[in-house]
Amino acid sequence: MSRRPIDVAEVSAVLTVLLREAGKPVCIADLPSGTVQQVSPELAASPGGLLPLFLAAGDTVWREATGRRLGVTQAADPEALLGLRTTGIAPGPVAPVMLSMMEAIAQAERPEMLLVNDMSWNWKLATERMRRAKPLAASPSSAPRATSADMRP
Repeated sequence: MSRRPIDVAEVSAVLTVLLREAGKPVCIADLPSGTVQQVSPELAASPGGLLPLFLAAGDTVWREATGRRLGVTQAADPEALLGLRTTGIAPGPVAPVMLSMMEAIAQAERPEMLLVNDMSWNWKLATERMRRAKPLAASPSSAPRATSADMRP
């Protein structure tokens, strides 16, 4: 396993391609006004755009499946779209990070668009399932460790 942190720029670049090739617009709803705005795949995948949300949703998928975290670090950034910027991802294989985000996207997408606001609903449901199943460890390992048991359907 690599001891180098996963390159956030590479994750961003791959997510940009995935979102573009999905053929559905990526949208965000402004809840107070009810308006839905389309965002470009580049902004959606940007560390200062929606990448923090995609990684948080992917982390929830990974944590529910394995009991471990992906080791994503975020920092407050008033210039970022969500007020957060992704600053790092712990060393380990990139596949769990990408596959977990892809699963989170699949759970939230609608036939006509990916409304990123829906990712928070899936996060809430997964968190409730995990809370009922077992309490979260106080200091879970942050490095993803894929095993054959993690890859079972």
